[in-house]
Amino acid sequence: MFRPLTWGWKSFLPSATLLSMRSISSVANSSLKLVNKVAVVTGSTNGIGFSIARRLAQDGAHVIISSRKQQNVDQVVDILQREGLSVAGTVCHVGKAEDRERLVATLGAYNVSKTALLGLTKTLAVELAPKNIRVNCLVPGLIKTDFSRVVSTEKSFCTKKKKKKHQLNHC
Repeated sequence: MFRPLTWGWKSFLPSATLLSMRSISSVANSSLKLVNKVAVVTGSTNGIGFSIARRLAQDGAHVIISSRKQQNVDQVVDILQREGLSVAGTVCHVGKAEDRERLVATLGAYNVSKTALLGLTKTLAVELAPKNIRVNCLVPGLIKTDFSRVVSTEKSFCTKKKKKKHQLNHC
């Protein structure tokens, strides 16, 4: 059953994430069905990734928290361990300032990268199935987070997109 956050991190998780977790929680079995399983959740120090990591740990999995910044990893690991959950953390990507700027500048490629992730997930699922390893992938659309803030606040980005309207030819 979904329980509201009690430790004051409501601003840490967008309301869309809470709604998603309510949906997931309503169909989830309350038993610890993931005991003796390990889940690696990338981007798990905030937003959807954080909620998924927490839920997997609540369902019994040992969860590996990962992010680009060690301080974020340490903070989330501490929070979840204080809740009695089995988690560990690792920095999965150490980025440079120019790399982060390039990432924001190429935000339009976000959906393309998610499509590539689906292909990788399908391939890994087939290759790792004989070893009894399950591979899953969650690919939501662009969600209101710090990462996507540039889309809604950068006026030049928004006006460029509004100027270009293309009508698709339908058969």
